[in-house]
Amino acid sequence: MSVCANHFRRALGSSSAAAAVRSTRLCMGTTTLKASLSSIPALSSAAASVSVFSSEHASSISSSNTTIRQFAAAAKKSKSKKDSNDQNGLSYKERKDAAKQKRREAWQKKHDRIDRLATRRDHSPKDVLKTQFRSWWDKEVMYHDVLRRAAKKENKPWRIRVAVMVERLPVVTPDMEDWERDYIDLRDYIWTYGKEYPEETGFMYAPDKPEDHIVPTDEELLAGLPFQIAPRETEADATGNVKTRDRQLKTRVYLAHRTDAEGNKSGPRWTLPSALASNDETLLQTAQRAVSASFGKDLELWCPSNAPMTVNFRVYNKNLPESFREGYYGEKIFYYRVQHDQGDVDESSLGNGEDYAWLTREEMVERVEEERGKHQAKFFHYML
Repeated sequence: MSVCANHFRRALGSSSAAAAVRSTRLCMGTTTLKASLSSIPALSSAAASVSVFSSEHASSISSSNTTIRQFAAAAKKSKSKKDSNDQNGLSYKERKDAAKQKRREAWQKKHDRIDRLATRRDHSPKDVLKTQFRSWWDKEVMYHDVLRRAAKKENKPWRIRVAVMVERLPVVTPDMEDWERDYIDLRDYIWTYGKEYPEETGFMYAPDKPEDHIVPTDEELLAGLPFQIAPRETEADATGNVKTRDRQLKTRVYLAHRTDAEGNKSGPRWTLPSALASNDETLLQTAQRAVSASFGKDLELWCPSNAPMTVNFRVYNKNLPESFREGYYGEKIFYYRVQHDQGDVDESSLGNGEDYAWLTREEMVERVEEERGKHQAKFFHYML
């Protein structure tokens, strides 16, 4: 064992004796060291001290040797494993490929387990509607840039037109999905139990009876009311009348106008009420004038904003009369969204061959597609 010289110095009590110990071989067995000290007269008294030192630290040295043996065993095991690989004749590349294959199998096993688990995710494609809109919108913006450059090249200005979307908001809530109905039924059933408190508080009522947890249906609740509930489906829905706001109560309807005021060569077509802007009024005032000129002054509207919602371009056909084009390249149509407040359409204000209807978005898009094609129908679909 290795013996510290400081222990000998403290045991001998003198620096001269410690110097003599330094000259003695320190890394030797305990018995040999004691015999060497006994042979030296000046160090005969140190032999007993070495014996005491050896007995006091025997246990700590034994534990240290145990730890060293453990590390040695681990190193020997690692070396034997490496030698085993070398004995199998595997090269470095082959061992690396084997480890990579093992990782690949572990990854595949993990994902096979995930696929076997029952989850609520259907792994359907994400952002489908967003992708469809961007595919149309990006082309629309490029087309508008082409029209602006063409108008600038011909040195012709644009005429400003304002169109108005007059909407009637939903009157009743939409129909619930099946999962919503199941949730409400379960919630109402749980609520029949109320809150539960510890019995020692005395807050609990008498034990429940089975009839206390029967949830009445909607029909039973409506039958117990002292008045009659208005139907969610109106007579106009049954007869197909589109000239009344008392239809399609679950969704929004828009006031559409069938007219040829936009200079349509093919005659009247379904569109939104519109008017050309003048220099002495704002765009919102032009929108209000367009509704009054088309449907009379009985309609009262609520305008949530002074800013238009969107803009579209219309190029004048060269077959249109010059009296209508007046040297303009086309029109920039600004669309406003306003809400119906009260009043109704004055049919006497409609011109010859004109018509009106309160249409849903799907009905409006269908009529526009029949008259102007899918491109304009897609614009009305996203705008409305």
